[in-house]
Amino acid sequence: MRAILSPRLLGLGLGLAVLACAGGDLNLPNDSAPVQLTAVSGDGQEATIGSLLPKPLVVRVTDAASQPVAAVPLVFRFQDAVPGAEIDPASLATDSTGQASVRVRLGTITGPQTIEATMAPPAAAEARATFGVTALEKHGHGGGDH
Repeated sequence: MRAILSPRLLGLGLGLAVLACAGGDLNLPNDSAPVQLTAVSGDGQEATIGSLLPKPLVVRVTDAASQPVAAVPLVFRFQDAVPGAEIDPASLATDSTGQASVRVRLGTITGPQTIEATMAPPAAAEARATFGVTALEKHGHGGGDH
């Protein structure tokens, strides 16, 4: 026996299916969830070893609609261990514009270094922003600290 669906019966079935999906348990994506972490400024800076970078490192967190997301916890760290290096603060949350900034003191090793910012779980843990900075050797006379 072969079943034949009439256009009228098919239309009724489709209409019922649409109504069933309009229920309260329909889950849509949360557009205000943090999904992207972007380096805004501070990349490419240079300073002598042991000194503060001239400018802060600034990141921005946005949602799926590219709108800023406030109060997202972030963690900043050097990708490799650098003796004497400091990030202040190492952990903080984004402000009302979705931005956060930190100050960085370079350590005692010269050369290129990478600092990364990540969202603390359970936010988009794979999202990260990286900054390349360079620690320069001190040039001076008399052996002074700076």
